[in-house]
Amino acid sequence: MINIKPVDTVNDIDLSHYELPVRQMVYAGHPRFILSRNKPQYIPFIIEEQDRLIGVFALETGEILETIGAPQHAIYLRGLSINFSEQNKGYFKASLAALERYLLEHYPEITAIYLMVNVNNDAYYAFIKSGFKDEKRIVRQGLSKLKVLSKKLSI
Repeated sequence: MINIKPVDTVNDIDLSHYELPVRQMVYAGHPRFILSRNKPQYIPFIIEEQDRLIGVFALETGEILETIGAPQHAIYLRGLSINFSEQNKGYFKASLAALERYLLEHYPEITAIYLMVNVNNDAYYAFIKSGFKDEKRIVRQGLSKLKVLSKKLSI
């Protein structure tokens, strides 16, 4: 069973076997960066199955939610990636389901998950298939155009 847990220190996490194709890393960010970013209102997580590292992501509140026009009781999902050797095994969808359970248990005030995805990223379709809705908003970050997606949490 998939387990997600917050990370206190990235030093304890072995990323030596974590692989992402360059194209995926450009969109999701390097796993070490996602896990070690030191920012207020930012919580890095790992995705595990039987002590095996499957993926990484971070949750964020604050300024980013205002930037994308998200409601007050939303949370931002940043940098979700699944280790390349574990892709196409259902871990993406299972990780999102585990995230929803985690939020309902630990952050019951959160009513929606928001994220941005590059318009050229195939992950857009994976998020849509997993129940995320295209908010029909584009945010520019540098040269990139990012679509805003959201998913309401069901109680």
